[in-house]
Amino acid sequence: MSPKDISHKELELMMMDYISGRMNHDEASSFNQLIAENPEYSQELVELKQMMELFAQHDGADIPEPSDQMDQNFYTMLHAEVAADSNSHKGFWQNLVAWFQLPQVRKFSYAFSFMVVGVFLGHYMHLLNTQTALANERMVIKDQQIQALTVLSLLDMPSANKRLVAVNLVSMTEQPNEAMIDALLRTLKQDNNINVRLEALDVLAQHTENHVVRAGLVSAIAYQESPMVQFAIANLMQAMGEQEAVEPMQKLLEHDELIAPVRSKFNETISELI
Repeated sequence: MSPKDISHKELELMMMDYISGRMNHDEASSFNQLIAENPEYSQELVELKQMMELFAQHDGADIPEPSDQMDQNFYTMLHAEVAADSNSHKGFWQNLVAWFQLPQVRKFSYAFSFMVVGVFLGHYMHLLNTQTALANERMVIKDQQIQALTVLSLLDMPSANKRLVAVNLVSMTEQPNEAMIDALLRTLKQDNNINVRLEALDVLAQHTENHVVRAGLVSAIAYQESPMVQFAIANLMQAMGEQEAVEPMQKLLEHDELIAPVRSKFNETISELI
């Protein structure tokens, strides 16, 4: 394998797999050989490893728990339920024993016992499931916070390659949170590297069902000066059927420096959207 056979983005992902130990023995051997044959990548591998180790430390940091109010509400409800059960158990069991002494209900005692056990078991399982769901939700939110922190930190780095890694991290997130979406939209508008902008646009295109993403894409049209990005965003607006994109594209058509292919694409998109 040589660098000519793979893109730089693929090489970045291979480095991340190598550092995190996700490669098997054969893959790791091939990768070590690739680095040995191309020493210019060694420094980048070291920098990426240091950066990932830094972000890994966030797992042990004092990150504010996202759902303390949910914890408080749940345990308040649980304590109230236990207190109510405790106050009522004594009288309940006394009445239950007296009721079982009646001849007309003796034959139903076994059936009633099973019913009581079932009720209490169901009540316990409901509380257990609620607590488990709460713990899972807290874990998901914490993971999203760490991912968002990593993405935001990478996007602030001067290296375009590191910013591409940040965008790729968002693409691997099934449901990016609000902070990640805002960061991608800001990157699409402000990043000075065309490849980073195009990559951000590609990831945002996967979440156009989100009204914040749609509105952000429309507002980003006015910030584009690269013909490649202009053409790509016009193509996306056409695929989305986004009529709100007509006005910002018409304003860009007033610019004399707009190249002919982009001008033609804008006119085609506007005609289809109107």
